[in-house]
Amino acid sequence: MPRKVRVATLSFIYAGGTTIEENRDRACEFVEMVGSSRPDLVCLPENYLFTNLRGPARTPEPLDGPTTSALGKLARKYGTWIVGGLLTEDAEGVIRNHAVVLDRQGELAGAYAKTHPTVEECEDRKIVPGSLDPFVLETDFGRLGLAICFDIGWPAQWAGLRSAGAELVVWPSAYDGGFPLQAYAWLHQYYVVSSVRSFHSKIIDLTGEVLASTSQWHRAAVETIDLEKRVFHIDQQYLKLQDVQRDLGAGVTIRTGSQENIFTLESNDDAWPLDRIMETYGLVDLTTYLARSTEVQDKHRA
Repeated sequence: MPRKVRVATLSFIYAGGTTIEENRDRACEFVEMVGSSRPDLVCLPENYLFTNLRGPARTPEPLDGPTTSALGKLARKYGTWIVGGLLTEDAEGVIRNHAVVLDRQGELAGAYAKTHPTVEECEDRKIVPGSLDPFVLETDFGRLGLAICFDIGWPAQWAGLRSAGAELVVWPSAYDGGFPLQAYAWLHQYYVVSSVRSFHSKIIDLTGEVLASTSQWHRAAVETIDLEKRVFHIDQQYLKLQDVQRDLGAGVTIRTGSQENIFTLESNDDAWPLDRIMETYGLVDLTTYLARSTEVQDKHRA
């Protein structure tokens, strides 16, 4: 079945207050702003509570503290999942840089601790790195992976998210990130959603194309994605697209990439899930095609 997911992501620069409480209130205002779009997922940046703070105060709070409580009420109100950055301290005094996941009932569904904090975070702020194991959470819309800011520099972590089954990776951050996020989306064929304290929070297609972005003029980007969507190579297949388009019409969305020799296909009709389309028209997705090609190459190489 098509799995359409409505995603909203937010950016925060110049939007924060001068205290943690003001920033918490502003985050709630932003969630309210996109709530009318009926999103399945709302994403907030890394440590947005500290945006534009005056003075050095960066006070951590418990995972189940006031921020999680405030956002939990909004998750229940709008029936949405929420991901947001939070500096936490547990009962033993261990400080971590977390991305917190709240479900549609406002309950804490999971929390990912930043695997690769910066040198300053570790040595000056005493932040403890999280586990090296990839964090992937099963949700009611799909498998959600998480990475935070400086994690962008470790390709193995992003490959691990793919191996663990991530279909959508959320990346809360203090800065934009740029092209590497598009590269990871393409290499691993999952969607990437960034949420940043700078200007450009993005929703990135599994082909690496930026589908939507915030800017200095607007703090929100909202887009519907399809987690069933797949990428295909044109070899022995592109002529079949004529039959698919003719027979299914508005029931499918086809996008082609001439330079990359690929196309993507997603269904807009519950009666025609992608597996049925592929079987009916003899289509093979890119991952399967490359695996078959490797087998043939190995046979002839031997």
